[in-house]
Amino acid sequence: MQEERTRVVGPFLPIWQEALSDRSGVAFGEVVAAHVRLEGSIFAAPIEGREKVWTSLRAAGGITDALCFTRESTAPDRSYLEWKLEALDRQFEGVTVLSFDSAGLVDNVAVHHRPLGGLLAFSAEMSRRLGDSLGSGLFYEAPPG
Repeated sequence: MQEERTRVVGPFLPIWQEALSDRSGVAFGEVVAAHVRLEGSIFAAPIEGREKVWTSLRAAGGITDALCFTRESTAPDRSYLEWKLEALDRQFEGVTVLSFDSAGLVDNVAVHHRPLGGLLAFSAEMSRRLGDSLGSGLFYEAPPG
């Protein structure tokens, strides 16, 4: 049974890392609202719903060679996670902003990659791996040639 949370007051990073590392999705489901929304710099439109968000994050994890969280700042209704990432033979930096609903569950995930060339390559790889399985036009598609 889910533990009732009213406000996030401490570090959320260990909980988030555990949720992402549990391949079954059970830990993710325990900390994320059913109506969670995923948005960010690699997406042309938000992704809605726990299953679709989980699928997208797992696909992104499959592209990632290394991820290191470098800093966290947490307020009662959100957590900011800065990170460095290696993927596609590139170096990225970015921030993930997790917003919490009144029950303390994550209801919005905003992931922002930089630099631009890398984020376009990452988005194109997400498109290659997921196609339209989560909806059409969600990712950047590199021009042919």
